[in-house]
Amino acid sequence: MKKLLSPKLDLVFKMLFTRDTEVLADLINAVLGRTGERRICSVDIRNPQILPEDIVRKFIILDILATDESGHVYDIEMQARKYLSYPERALYYLCKIYTEQLGSGEAYGNLKPAIGIHFLDYKLFPKLNDACFLFELRDIRHPELRLTDNLALHIFEFPKIRKGQDTVPESLAEWLRFLNHAHKEDETMRTNYVNPLICRAVDMLYNISADEETRILAEMREKALKDEASMLDSARTEGWETGRIEGKMEGKLEGEVIGQIRMARRLLGYLPVSEEELARKSLGELEADLRKLESEMKWH
Repeated sequence: MKKLLSPKLDLVFKMLFTRDTEVLADLINAVLGRTGERRICSVDIRNPQILPEDIVRKFIILDILATDESGHVYDIEMQARKYLSYPERALYYLCKIYTEQLGSGEAYGNLKPAIGIHFLDYKLFPKLNDACFLFELRDIRHPELRLTDNLALHIFEFPKIRKGQDTVPESLAEWLRFLNHAHKEDETMRTNYVNPLICRAVDMLYNISADEETRILAEMREKALKDEASMLDSARTEGWETGRIEGKMEGKLEGEVIGQIRMARRLLGYLPVSEEELARKSLGELEADLRKLESEMKWH
């Protein structure tokens, strides 16, 4: 038996949870703590396709966009590596899928909740021991007071998840165990799951892993992610080195930002900008340009 593919690879994650919507609904219920009559019964996946070019494209996330029977929208992501400006990107995309619900002239009261569920295979908040987070619109002085339930972001950091470390319901703990460890567990351990839908997910993971074409695609995806990380590390190093040299020559902080802008434009395949044009811009304008380029790199 070949080694199981990891559910922490976004390609494998999307294959798993788009093949069986009942399994996806159960994962969402576990994250949201929905039980009994409050459980989500069905979800409709709005982006089930995985395009061949997306597997090897850099700076793209293979997420799952789903809607439940009440019209609530979910963005479910598995991230193997840390992305630049992740908090800003996460908020931007969540707000985007929230506002796109309304057509011209429709009432704001028709808006349904947009909920992000992000699984990260890295530490976003390294100074904290907690591994599970929920971000909502709450008042800072009265945290029990929420402005609205229509925006929420659940974040799970796999490197910090340890048995007993976070107090979470058993239904969620089992799903986190599956996502984090199923590919490394022995066959006996994989039969110890209580939730029958997780057992079904284990069977699907076996089937996916047994498919030779899928294994090739997974290898291609892993290589693309590694190349992407290497490219960004090199760009960051070169950008800062170029910037430091220019900064020393010009005696300005702008030099560091300009170096990063040039490298980002090169990675995106854009034509270079003249030194005169960059020199006319203030530091604030240059930093805004850099943030825009970083955002484009994540979606390019």
